[in-house]
Amino acid sequence: MAILDFIVDMVGYTTSRVLLPILTFQKVRVDALAREQRGFNWLGLKRLSDGTLLCDATSAGWIGTFFWAFVLIAIVAMI
Repeated sequence: MAILDFIVDMVGYTTSRVLLPILTFQKVRVDALAREQRGFNWLGLKRLSDGTLLCDATSAGWIGTFFWAFVLIAIVAMI
């Protein structure tokens, strides 16, 4: 489980922190990893006062992990 936690927390979170703002044209930002905010909905999102969405760190980690899983599947499918 430690390896999965490392992948989700470090690799997935970092990927989401970079890709989500780019892919959503700055409409979605990712919360800091160490900060524990409340008020997120079941998707892990919360609307901020400026109208942007804030994604919690756990959801962002899983989004980034799924991104790399799909990349790996696409590479294997091409080979």
